[in-house]
Amino acid sequence: MRTVYPAVQAVSLILCSWFLSACTPTPDLPLGQEHKPEGEDKTTAAISKLLTDNLQVQYADTNKLRDTHPKDNGCIRGTFHINSELDPAFQQGIFQPGNQYPVWMRFSNSVEKITADGEKDFRGLAMKLTEVSGERFAKPGDEQHTQDFLFLGHDAFFAANPQQFFDFFFENFHGSRTKFLITHPRGAWNILRGAKVYNNPLNVKWNSVTPYALGLPVAGSDGMLTYPNVVRYALRTCSDNPGSVTDSEHYLAMNLDKQLKTGTGCLDFYIQLQKDPHDNPTENALISWSEEGSPLIKLARIDIPAQTFTSDAQKQFCENISFNPWHGIVEHRPLGGINRARQIVMKDLSDFRLQQNGAQRFEPTGHEAFEQSDLPIIE
Repeated sequence: MRTVYPAVQAVSLILCSWFLSACTPTPDLPLGQEHKPEGEDKTTAAISKLLTDNLQVQYADTNKLRDTHPKDNGCIRGTFHINSELDPAFQQGIFQPGNQYPVWMRFSNSVEKITADGEKDFRGLAMKLTEVSGERFAKPGDEQHTQDFLFLGHDAFFAANPQQFFDFFFENFHGSRTKFLITHPRGAWNILRGAKVYNNPLNVKWNSVTPYALGLPVAGSDGMLTYPNVVRYALRTCSDNPGSVTDSEHYLAMNLDKQLKTGTGCLDFYIQLQKDPHDNPTENALISWSEEGSPLIKLARIDIPAQTFTSDAQKQFCENISFNPWHGIVEHRPLGGINRARQIVMKDLSDFRLQQNGAQRFEPTGHEAFEQSDLPIIE
């Protein structure tokens, strides 16, 4: 997100300190349930149109970049290893002891335009596991053997639900960003806390900020579906990740490139369990899930081998990858309004961008190889 002006920071901090809980609409739901409100489909369609129309204007005479997260801070490969010993309750879907999957990871700055890495920003990480088997979701239906995970460099989102997401970008595109921040103090507070500077993408504390099922639901006598485990995902580094370069606009990719040319990296993959529907809501992405109340539980590790990722061919490959949390199997159903909107909006934006750029949709195999040369990050 873009930097918040100091006056808005002060107002937002005051409002948040007074009304932080009052301005956080959270439906009263039982543990393990979600609720789709009336009119959400209309809001989702409006989000798709708003963002697509803006892409058309923003990149009128050039290739269309992603609506958010347009700046690639490194697109690298690795192997996703499931722990050999897991609690049976967590042995769902891909999380089978000893399983491993090739994975592509794209690190990014989240703001809607290319910015210098020294500017405070939410950071993003999109991850795609390949060679995944199991029953899949009908939508988007464009990949058959993948499981995607999305992360931000913060533990909460800037919008509670699709309506607030639409409001944020509508005001942003129409010159009233300050209005949104003042009238949505919890979102402003999360932006203030989440916009940070890092020296290496592997040093970010990553969080999914939205909930997911871990296992199949059970239908009650009233027909309501209850998920035995609802979780958020998190990543933490398990390697020494230097960040010696800080005087370039593109130092995040430069430091990652320098590390992986001769060395390795790794990330540990965790879940947080929904312990309480109020403290860990499904329908309010503004609320962080306290690690004190719901400790991180490690399920897997991502090993990142030495590699080079700066070739034009690999950059173009990664630019055309489509990420969507609904690329996956039913045991890992995305939950909550933000995720329900993503199912449609991310597919619509990906379709538009690829079509406008003359690119073909494809499904990565995890075994792509690119001829590399010792190219700088930015020529």
